[in-house]
Amino acid sequence: MPKTVKKNAKARTVQVRPRWTKEEVALLKRLYRTHSNAEIAEILGRKVSSVVFKGHRLGLSKGARRLKEMGRENIRRRWEPIKAKAAGKKKVAVTKK
Repeated sequence: MPKTVKKNAKARTVQVRPRWTKEEVALLKRLYRTHSNAEIAEILGRKVSSVVFKGHRLGLSKGARRLKEMGRENIRRRWEPIKAKAAGKKKVAVTKK
């Protein structure tokens, strides 16, 4: 919800971010090591950047297993479109002699 604030006789719109509730912080602490930031953001109804920032402020870190999985997920996301594009180029019509 944008809020109008007067400063130096000029009105401007400021984005007011919702505060983290105790329940949200508890859930974030519980899920942070084992879930991706995108999954947590979806569960909490927040932006991924908000989850990352709050996790950092709380000193939370991902577990080794989760970091490994996230690396694989990132590689898969980056390479699947490239592989699909390359597979499309490989489809060449074969003619009979």
